[in-house]
Amino acid sequence: MARFRCYIIDDEPLALDVIVRHLARFPNFEVCGRTTDAVEGLEQIKSLQPDLLFLDIEMPEITGLELIASMQKKPEIIITTAYREYAVDGFDLGVLDYLVKPIPFPRFLQAIDKFLEKQLPEPSREIPEKTNSLLIKADRKTVKIDLEEIIYVEGVKDYVRIVLEGRHFLTKSSIGNFADLLPKDQFIRVHKSFIVARNKIAAWSANEVEAGGFEIPVGRTYKEAFLAEMPPLTTDHWQLTTDN
Repeated sequence: MARFRCYIIDDEPLALDVIVRHLARFPNFEVCGRTTDAVEGLEQIKSLQPDLLFLDIEMPEITGLELIASMQKKPEIIITTAYREYAVDGFDLGVLDYLVKPIPFPRFLQAIDKFLEKQLPEPSREIPEKTNSLLIKADRKTVKIDLEEIIYVEGVKDYVRIVLEGRHFLTKSSIGNFADLLPKDQFIRVHKSFIVARNKIAAWSANEVEAGGFEIPVGRTYKEAFLAEMPPLTTDHWQLTTDN
């Protein structure tokens, strides 16, 4: 199990204690340092090089935002503050999350999940031609998926749903990423939000594809290219197929 080193800067000792207690519930996270002095904390971060920094904003001498701007090599940063109005400034500086005090544990857990997601590898774009599997991150785990099991892939806002028989996975990515990633001879994009496995297609029309028991729409933009790639009927009534 990977271990992650955390550093905490907050001028309120009680706020430090809250974060320490929350982190104690995660066995793979350790507090490598803590301080109420932002200037001291900046120096310790340089030497300790933590993976994750919890940082207050309103502090004497230097604010949390000024501290972030002064750092050359930054760990992942989660802002912890009583002030909501700095959120935009924080995200502009590339912080991972923005927690408003008092910080309930469920909200803290969401921030930790966000950090863990970033530690998992992105799906590799360098899939060899003969590969038969794909690595994704889902449910805080790295999951290996056999390409032959995929029925279709669906874009859902900032996520992609990969549908297999009897199960599915949701991973943070774009449908465009997967369109580039999946082998073109095995998958075909039929809609701005859908990619279908060619060997799972059982029936099709100009408006719809049936694959693995699912009905998937064919988008207007993709209709012509999709129909051009599908086998045409050679008679008005039927066509024999062969596996050879």
